[in-house]
Amino acid sequence: MADLQTDVRYIKGIGEVRGRSLQKLGISTLQRLISYFPRAYEDRSKFYPIRELPLNENACCRAMIAATPTARRVSGGRILVKLRAVDESGTLDVTFFNQAYRADSLHTGETYVFFGKVEGNLLRRQMTNPIMEKDGQQTITGHIVPLYPLTAGLSQYMLYKAMGQGLSECAELLTDVLPDEVRQAHGLCHSRYAYEN
Repeated sequence: MADLQTDVRYIKGIGEVRGRSLQKLGISTLQRLISYFPRAYEDRSKFYPIRELPLNENACCRAMIAATPTARRVSGGRILVKLRAVDESGTLDVTFFNQAYRADSLHTGETYVFFGKVEGNLLRRQMTNPIMEKDGQQTITGHIVPLYPLTAGLSQYMLYKAMGQGLSECAELLTDVLPDEVRQAHGLCHSRYAYEN
């Protein structure tokens, strides 16, 4: 069992490479990992019908892939993958740059949750490089998501997963500093609940 001074590299799911990236952020121990708080939060809990997606804002929608994604090479050797997703209210055109694997991994008839900046006009909506996941997974969509300061080699998702691993490792070590009667009198939560949420 880990203690709060355990090196992050030895926490299940982190390892040497990710541990070195975390150390660039000053995160070397389990204590520092769970105390590395988000710089902001992004609300990905509200889902819009495609037609009602707010233009020029980040938003979530649930849509089915309506046609086989197409991939083509554009100037500079970049790969451009395009797909069309639909719901009962309209059509969403989605474009991915340099993510060629999307052309083979996404299939007609599958439903996904898309989150990203909405562009377009009153008749047509589009997103470029949105965050997406299969409907029903709701790991990085469907709730309020923390946004952490990052460094090279780490993504929000990687840090989000590392934080989850760290909290599982030390769940029993998070003691309350306030006596129960003081915490209850002021309606305050337990330390563990505060860290996890």
